[in-house]
Amino acid sequence: MRSAGMRLVRAQWTPITALAVLMLVSALLAVAVPSRTTAGYDRAAAAAVGADTGADVHVKGEAGGAGAFAAVPGEAALSSNALAWRDRLPRSLAEVTGEPESSVTSPGDRVEGDFRRPRILYLGFEPGAWRRIRFVSGRYPFNKPGQTGGDMSVAVAKKYADQLGYKLGDRIDLGGMSVRIVGLYEPADATDQFWRPRARILHPTIEYLPNSTIEADAGTALIDAFAYSRLTRDPRLKLTYDWRFPVRTGAVSAEQTRVMVRDLDAFRSAVEGRADLFPCEVSTALDNRLKEFIARLHTAQSVVGLAFGGLVAVAAGLLLLAAGLLGERLRPILGVMRARGASLRQLAAPACGLTALAAVPAALLGYAAGRLLDAGPPQPSSLVAIGLLVLAVLGVSAVMVLRERGGGLGSVAERRDDLVAARLSRRRLVMDGLLVVLAVIGVVLLRERGASAGTDPLVAAVPALLGAALGVLVLRAYPYLLRAAGPLLRRRTGAVAFIGVARASRQKLVGALPLAVLLLAATIAGFTSTVDTALRIGQERASWAEVGAEARVEAASLDEAGLRRIRAVRGVTGAVRVRVITRASSATDPAPVTVVGVDLDAYRRLAPEVPGIPDTGTGALVSPLAARTLGSGTVTLSRAGMDPVTVKPSRQIERFPGQEKNSAFVIVPYKTVANATGFPSHVFVTGDHIDVKALRAAAPGDDIVLRHQVLREMTGLPLVSVVHDTFLEGALAGGVYGLLAVLLVLIVGARARGRMVAHLRALGLSRRQSRGLALVELAPVLLCAVGAGWVLGLMLPEITGPVVDLRPYTGGFAVTAHVPGIPALLGLLGALLLAAAAAIAVDRAFDTDPGNALRTVE
Repeated sequence: MRSAGMRLVRAQWTPITALAVLMLVSALLAVAVPSRTTAGYDRAAAAAVGADTGADVHVKGEAGGAGAFAAVPGEAALSSNALAWRDRLPRSLAEVTGEPESSVTSPGDRVEGDFRRPRILYLGFEPGAWRRIRFVSGRYPFNKPGQTGGDMSVAVAKKYADQLGYKLGDRIDLGGMSVRIVGLYEPADATDQFWRPRARILHPTIEYLPNSTIEADAGTALIDAFAYSRLTRDPRLKLTYDWRFPVRTGAVSAEQTRVMVRDLDAFRSAVEGRADLFPCEVSTALDNRLKEFIARLHTAQSVVGLAFGGLVAVAAGLLLLAAGLLGERLRPILGVMRARGASLRQLAAPACGLTALAAVPAALLGYAAGRLLDAGPPQPSSLVAIGLLVLAVLGVSAVMVLRERGGGLGSVAERRDDLVAARLSRRRLVMDGLLVVLAVIGVVLLRERGASAGTDPLVAAVPALLGAALGVLVLRAYPYLLRAAGPLLRRRTGAVAFIGVARASRQKLVGALPLAVLLLAATIAGFTSTVDTALRIGQERASWAEVGAEARVEAASLDEAGLRRIRAVRGVTGAVRVRVITRASSATDPAPVTVVGVDLDAYRRLAPEVPGIPDTGTGALVSPLAARTLGSGTVTLSRAGMDPVTVKPSRQIERFPGQEKNSAFVIVPYKTVANATGFPSHVFVTGDHIDVKALRAAAPGDDIVLRHQVLREMTGLPLVSVVHDTFLEGALAGGVYGLLAVLLVLIVGARARGRMVAHLRALGLSRRQSRGLALVELAPVLLCAVGAGWVLGLMLPEITGPVVDLRPYTGGFAVTAHVPGIPALLGLLGALLLAAAAAIAVDRAFDTDPGNALRTVE
């Protein structure tokens, strides 16, 4: 039995090897692709949190007087409260945050005196700062216990003192109290992350005086514990207590983000519910950033899930094809065994045994190879996918065994089961109808659930269901097309076309699997290419909306000479100046509004690609926030250095280049603010191949925003890169699987076809006609499958509807045009040419001499 089994393996080595290789590749991809995608999601999550300090979690509270001192009498109590807050942190937040940093800061007091710019000084009790500084002159600011009057000793940064003209021993009058500088320090390590949210401790920063638009130099002076206790003796002085938990961005994963958002809400409730301390609240931008990332992640997982689902279906179809071809090769052997009295259990040994021999070791090796690649964190779905693929190919062998239950050689020789001659049974009609109904139900449910579908298995199943349903319909129409082509080709003088179509119609039913595989592969390629193209178009529009032209010069001040220099730069064909006046307000509402003066007609002619710029008609354009602030009536806006501007809102505008989204701004004609000097100006520049170096030289010291750089940043974001890479890999993998399906069918049937061609060669068929015959045999399946699959792929974004919502990646712009790009069309043409070349190469490789073939048959 062992020698018989080895002979059987040697006889069927071609389909066994093909099945093993395909299983190995599929298992490897099932491990590597999800892991790599998940790693990309994790990198995107870390980037979304950001490296700045805005995502840090702060617990803040205000208190003063005896109550503040009783709750926090000193450094030990400050640290113990930090640990108490840390104990209340939910697990997901505790895992991504570092050690807490505690501080107490007084309100900013205006410094008495005449200065070039007003000055604000804060007093900070920062226990963590003392370990990170070194004194360059003076001493530690010791204050006497219980001191209530006189100068308070403080220490300031040497850079702060040098820039504002202070020296050791100087006295600073803060109105209600005075401080004396007794020490000057510098940071031991200026790059320490501790200083990022505490820039005022190291150097002066620019702030605005309360309830005004006047800029002031702000700084923080460090005090000791006794000075802190002195501040708490004034019940009118409200101190700000801050416990900061820095977020370690590298520790944030995509899987944690949803839990972190929920846990932040729970932590807020825990902080607000604490009764043994003055009222505190959580302050952080982390939840807003995570919510924006979750929206983008949700879209990415939806569209990537569609692509992955189709790709798994393609791999499964190809493996089923390989297993089916192996079963067809074994069918005569199984028929003989059954005729000699073998039971179905005995037939299962060679049929299922050979399939298991090829599939199981290959699946294990593929899984191990995928893990060795270390593309990312392992995913449980990989094991599930591999297990289902192995069970599917073993199921094909079981079906082949069950087909022999009738017994005898009649199961092999007495009936034709090719595509044209096979009769449709009621069972097959019911199964086909059920498949179509399931596809329709899946699409309806998916559209009803919309964007909430996310990573639901239904999302991944829809492409496979639609592809299978369309494949069933194509298979039903395919025999009729071949039958209709027969009489037409019979009348032609050449025999190649007629024989080729006749050969295509004599394919076994298992030969229909290449059609399904090619259809699904074309569907995935078409879907990924159209969505990828739509994403790129949307990001192109978003870059125009962000910059406003090919370049935008943001100048602190700009005169006519500067504008002429910009217009004279090589490559510049046009420039429009915009006056930007910030922090204007009306007499009835002090809320700041930005006044933007621009000639809209000239601007629309300059940059017609910028979306969402309406015609003003009469009146001014206002943002939604400005409309709520100003109302619908006429209002006058003004500020220091600006002549009052009367504004009557006419229409709303969602965004304007250079203005933050959801900010309050008003767009007025440029002539109404042309005389306002000393305010920033924006210059929108357009042209071909603008000389960026010359543009920077024409506007020295000004910020220049380039559209191509903004577009590069948009497309280079980690999550966008994951989507683009996944789409590209999905299209390539689908194309490779399709070509492998063609090669598999060609190679497995190459010997039988070679004998047939040898007979035709003996009857006068030339080698050139033999190559043409190979193309004609392949063309019906290839063109029907690829054509139908490509059309389905183009329609899939519209079919799935709100699931493919790319607005989180396109700045909120809806992209409705799902049309493949030129590279995708060239790739489709290249794949068809490769399939044709493969048919010719296999025909040439298995070209059999007619004399040898005839003698072998005899």
